[in-house]
Amino acid sequence: MPISSTDVPVPDNVPILDVDPYADVALADPFPLHAAVRAAGPVAFVPKYGVYFMGRHADVLPTLKDWRRFSSTSGSGIADIRRPDAWRAPSPIVEVDPPQHTAIRKALQRVLSPRLIKSWGERFRPVAGALVDTLVERGRVDAATDLAEAFVCDLFPAAIGWADHPERRARLMLLGALNFDGQGPRNARFLATEAAAAGIMDWNDSQMRRDALAADGFGREIYEAADRGEIAPEVAPLLIRSFIRGGLDTTTSMISAAVHHLAEAPAQYAALRADPTLVRRVLDESMRLETPIQTVCRLTMEDVEIDGVPVPANNKIILLLASANRDPAAWDDPDAFRLDRPPQHSHVALGAGIHMCIGQMIARMEGELILEALIERVREIVPVGPATRRLNNNLRAHRSVPVELVAAR
Repeated sequence: MPISSTDVPVPDNVPILDVDPYADVALADPFPLHAAVRAAGPVAFVPKYGVYFMGRHADVLPTLKDWRRFSSTSGSGIADIRRPDAWRAPSPIVEVDPPQHTAIRKALQRVLSPRLIKSWGERFRPVAGALVDTLVERGRVDAATDLAEAFVCDLFPAAIGWADHPERRARLMLLGALNFDGQGPRNARFLATEAAAAGIMDWNDSQMRRDALAADGFGREIYEAADRGEIAPEVAPLLIRSFIRGGLDTTTSMISAAVHHLAEAPAQYAALRADPTLVRRVLDESMRLETPIQTVCRLTMEDVEIDGVPVPANNKIILLLASANRDPAAWDDPDAFRLDRPPQHSHVALGAGIHMCIGQMIARMEGELILEALIERVREIVPVGPATRRLNNNLRAHRSVPVELVAAR
């Protein structure tokens, strides 16, 4: 077998792609790269990083479901977190496989019960309404910062039980950026984020302690699950870390994307106002098109063949979730935002199989509350400037979505 520049063995019939998915141009406009990966075949090799890439929906979906052959234990990002010099500990829910994963997920499902999520909806619905009322009075607002970030960074930490802090929102967004930049290579972008976050890590760690959490937050309930022996005591703060780092930026990205697409497609917003039951479709279509977490990695546990293309054991495969979600072979008119889209395939923005996002019910609840508040109070969402992106190694999100909210009454 030939050896790549990174000393990873690559079978002769594996396509080689000379691309950099972490370059600014690729992060700003990833769709040409996605098309190139899909066109190359079921799987391709990128020598720059010594990893395999997969971008077709028909291959990504079953790979996500096959945890026995494609493991999460080496990390959801490009780096191997099993190494002793890894920059962080593994997530005890995202980066473990059964039987550990089964026990922890079962314990979390008890904590995040439908009754709890319903109670949060009742508690935070007035918060969403009050925020939208304030923004409607202002008229011109930024749907990314004034709406999505403001709501999620207030609601979600409070639900966990984190104490308020004058800089909490900025610090939480920085921690999220660190998490997702860290899923890519140790490039200049990650190193800059890591340096910026260094000064708040002691504060971050202190928020994970049991005595720092409010009695009515679900963070305390995670510790109580440890008291009952359902999870190991040392796992409790790591789970809280995983929820904080993974549950803020992705949800703000989803909400920002939804408002952006509704503003760009006024007929779709009118259809939503006429039929509020379409709220779930808005969120799913926004996640499909934008895919907040662009990629997730898996490790081959044995020699595998993907549609006839071999990948040796102990190799990372980067699954391009965003590519699969716009695959023309899986979706009619894949780049269009359509609420009348007929059922075709499941999007993979939330993963699939045993590792499907356990916090999705929280994210959906938050998105539904904001959209319901907009439907009731806003007749039109009008773009008033170009939407801009904040580049991150693995998170696709808006920096700004300037819109005018035209009052319904």
